[in-house]
Formats: sequence, structure tokens, C-alpha cells
Amino acid sequence: MNPAEKVIELLDKIRAKIDEITRLVNAVLDHIPFFLKWVVDKLHEAWDRMIAKLGEFWDWFTDKLSYVGNPGLLNSASETWRSAAGKVSKINDTITASQLSVDDRWKGRAASQYEQSLEPQRRANTSILADYAENVASALSGLAGAIVAFWAAVVVAILTLLGALAGAAIATGTIIGLPAVPVLVTLGIVAFLAAAGFGVYTLTTAAGSSKSTLASTSAGISTWPKIATQ
Repeated sequence: MNPAEKVIELLDKIRAKIDEITRLVNAVLDHIPFFLKWVVDKLHEAWDRMIAKLGEFWDWFTDKLSYVGNPGLLNSASETWRSAAGKVSKINDTITASQLSVDDRWKGRAASQYEQSLEPQRRANTSILADYAENVASALSGLAGAIVAFWAAVVVAILTLLGALAGAAIATGTIIGLPAVPVLVTLGIVAFLAAAGFGVYTLTTAAGSSKSTLASTSAGISTWPKIATQ
């Protein structure tokens, strides 16, 4: 199950619990005597504030569920870069005078010039490894991890809110406790929004870090050895 599906499943539970609380509150209101009208007044005031905060809760998910990210794809791309880096590393191991037979079978000026090109080739490959492949792979895997952590935090925050809603549902059991119901719901939503806001901040920071890591590849080799371009 991807993060969006899990969150949607939990949001359905939130919606069902809110509907349950509303039914319970209405059932109690039908039996409140006139002399306890102050309870109804307090309930209405707190209920209006709860509805406003509940609107913020649903609005928070409007764009989040449209762009859930794909950590699996990012990790796969990261592994592809690391695999490519491994191949380049193996090539680098062969580009040494001791591994090549050029000095044994090829003599003269051309052979000497080629031998002089070995180190530039190794430097170019090293740049591919360190400046490109490793940086890109790290940026992709780092962002993938941040996306997973973000949605995990959202799931935990929703579960915490469900706990607060369960407490609010219990509070409907008494007339005197009725005004506390919307207060408990509101506090639960406020706690969720705070946790979710921190999650967005953390994810944004991680995305910025990945962007900077990708930008750092510009420090890599920009001119290939002549032997590779001629």
C-alpha cells in the first residue's frame, strides 16, 4: 500500500468518527432540560470553532495527496546511478600503465602520448564517480527517505488525532461533559496541524539539500580528455 492509500484509509476513519461524534452529540442535545441551556450555548460556540479548524484539516490534504512522491522510483534511480558508478570504477582499475600492454607492444611518440593520457582519463572517471554518480545517487536516495519519513509522520499524526476523537466521543456520555467534545476535537486537530507543518518543513529542507547536492555536480569535470573527444 502506497502512502496516499494508507492516509486516505485513515482519513475515512476520521470522517466516520466525526460523523459518530455528531450523532452522539445530537442525541444528547435532544434530552437536555431547559435549565441547562448554558451547556448548549457553550457547545455551540465551541462547535463553530471546531468546524472552522476541521476545515483547515481537510484543506491541508488538498494538494498533498495529489503529489505523494514516489520513493520507490527514486531509490531505483539511485541504484542505477550507483551501478553505473561501479562499472566506471572497474574501468578505472584497468587504466593504469601496469594493466595496459601499450608500453610492451607499442613504441614511439604515439605510444608515449597515449600513455600520458591515462591519468586524465582516470581523473575524468574519478569525477564521474565522485562528482556525478555518487552525488546524484545520494540526492535521490536522500529525498526518497525524506518522503517516506514525511508520510510516516503524517500517519502517526492522524492516528494521534483518532485517539483524541475517541476521547471526544467518550465525553458525549454526559450532559456536563458535552462542551468539552468540540474542544477535544479542536485540540486534536491543532496538534495534527502542528506535527504536519513540521513534517512539511522537514521535507522541504531535505528537498533543498538534495537540490544543492545535485547542483554540486557542476563542480565536476567539464572538459573531457582530448583522447575521448577526438
